[in-house]
Amino acid sequence: MKNIFTAILLFTVSGVYAQQKKPLTHSVYDNWLSAGERVISNDGRYTVFTINPQEGDGMLMVRDLQSNKQTEVARGYGAVISEDSRYAYFKIKPLFKDTRQAKIKKKKPDEMPKDSLGIIFLGSDTVTKIPLVKSFRTPEKAGGWIAYLSEKPLPDTTKKKSLPDSLKLKIDGLMKMADSMLRRSLDSVKGNINKAELREATQKAVRTIYKKADELFSDNFIADAEGDEAGGDKGGEGTDLVIRNILTGEKKLIKPVNEYLFDKKGTKLLIETTKVAKDSNSKALVLLYDLQKGRMDTIMKGFNDAKSFVFDEEGTQVAFVAERDSAVKSLQKFYRLWYYVPGSDSAKIMADRGTVGLVKGFTVSENGNLKFSKDGKKLFLGTAPILPAKDTTLVDFELARVDVWHYNDDYLQPRQL
Repeated sequence: MKNIFTAILLFTVSGVYAQQKKPLTHSVYDNWLSAGERVISNDGRYTVFTINPQEGDGMLMVRDLQSNKQTEVARGYGAVISEDSRYAYFKIKPLFKDTRQAKIKKKKPDEMPKDSLGIIFLGSDTVTKIPLVKSFRTPEKAGGWIAYLSEKPLPDTTKKKSLPDSLKLKIDGLMKMADSMLRRSLDSVKGNINKAELREATQKAVRTIYKKADELFSDNFIADAEGDEAGGDKGGEGTDLVIRNILTGEKKLIKPVNEYLFDKKGTKLLIETTKVAKDSNSKALVLLYDLQKGRMDTIMKGFNDAKSFVFDEEGTQVAFVAERDSAVKSLQKFYRLWYYVPGSDSAKIMADRGTVGLVKGFTVSENGNLKFSKDGKKLFLGTAPILPAKDTTLVDFELARVDVWHYNDDYLQPRQL
């Protein structure tokens, strides 16, 4: 009898528990959380990780493994712990709802909500936040330094763009013309036209005015846009770069910057600046900043594009690829390999398409992965075949565009696309 009573009791309890369990639906697993990126300090005391929902705002956790004390930073991601295990650096996303609304309203990239930079001294709860930060870097094998590139300031939507005086005069003339035309039209047909015919004539006059207005605005604003484009370079003008010594609090501002790179030991910073859009005499530069001496050297001046910057292990050699001879809109561009060591006047050409030993018909690849050997005695680069220039005589709408799939292909056509 006792066993029967126990069985009935267990069955009853399990039945009640089953009724209380929440059924698994879309609303349930949409709210499931997952552990994202994880990083641990070199001394093994601190760990930083993220907890992210399927959709929405995540959380960055900074935990002291000795005391189990934890600091939470909403929407933090991309964390890096300094080599000396004293600081954690990370990006902070804008609110998910703000980004979503901006996408719904189809705002331009410059008008979208921007990330911030977060800095926390490990062992404390204080988080320093710096708004409008595009990216940041720290030395791989040294602490005490951080460099971050700012976003362009958000456009002020509260202020209306003032029209040039010449445009105001044209608009005034357009208004006077419209008024004069309507008056003459009404006087000429007065008493000789019915209401329907008058409405049709008025609509025709309005369409004529709109046509004139479209021509006026397209002439002025398109010219302004083309002028702005001509003043800058292909990649656009760079933004402010802030170099900060975390230990002393000292800062250095350089602008306009497009790219930057620390050497591994944190002794030097390589910086690529761009042309200033409003200064036709400005030139793009590659600069080498000595962090210990506070000295800036210019290693290249005047180029169209530079990329793939790399230091050797000791930070005493620099290499990159750059293109500086062709026009901005040239259909065929040839990159060269450039090399610099401290003490030289400027970077020197190490290889180009005419270098002995390079396969005929090949050139230095701008997409190759430059790399020094461990001892710094060798430099590895990528090469690529020279592609023919684009045929500009072909009309785009007359070209056939097809997707061809073969049964021996590794992937189906949709995946290839």
